Amino acid sequence: MPRIGRRFVLGTTALLAAAGAVAWWQGWLRDDSLARARRAGTLRIGYALEAPYAWLDPMGQPTGESPEVARAVAVRLGLRTVWILTSFDRLISELLAERFDVIAAGMFITPQRETVVRFSRPTLRVRPGWLTLASRPLTLDYAAVQPSPGFRIAVLQGSAEEALFRQRQVPGSGLLSVADARSGQAAVTLGQASALALSLPTVQAMALSSEGRLAASPAMGPGTPTQRVALAMRRADTTLGDAIDEALRGYIGSPAHLDLLSRLGLGPEDLPVPS
Repeated sequence: MPRIGRRFVLGTTALLAAAGAVAWWQGWLRDDSLARARRAGTLRIGYALEAPYAWLDPMGQPTGESPEVARAVAVRLGLRTVWILTSFDRLISELLAERFDVIAAGMFITPQRETVVRFSRPTLRVRPGWLTLASRPLTLDYAAVQPSPGFRIAVLQGSAEEALFRQRQVPGSGLLSVADARSGQAAVTLGQASALALSLPTVQAMALSSEGRLAASPAMGPGTPTQRVALAMRRADTTLGDAIDEALRGYIGSPAHLDLLSRLGLGPEDLPVPS
């Protein structure tokens, strides 16, 4: 064999051996998050109360879009569910502290959150909305509203809406950060805030239960993007995340999923748009 040919073969062999070694180490280092869940037989799920994404049924069990999707995933993985209630602003920190393995709370996919958690396939497409007193409806785009001490906007702590207004350097006196959706609804009802900025499905549910005192309206416009909801896991839990994505592949958009959306007052138009 010519010298250059031997060098080529030897070099190629060395590269293949190195690639094989890297693949072996990657496989060895691959996490066992799915195996741990299967050994325990359970999927620990953290949630926060915000209808229609998550609330408690008359028996005190979590239900809503996100818990029901997570429950369907657990069934497909052969796991039981363990539910852990917390506040929305503590979901990510408690996930990272391993208090639970999955967040199922109507969490929006945002670039900031993607740096610290892994999101599943999107489960829902969500339009933005306002909750106001029925006597003072608001239909403007988020970007067209300038919060001020005389026109305070309530936002959930740690929410995408809060981040959106903070990025605009809105004066702190113009925003009222609240712990959860119920607190935001109370702030509007009591006149502590002129409006609550939150997803349209959530404010619609609030308005329907207010006996006509509150109104919900969309906040669509060029400055207010549609959001996508997903489950969230730790970034290191790759095997669990891959299994959840595979389970969602067969569930999102299925007859069972569309039936769930229908029961929540949602429909095919709320299915996530492939990115």
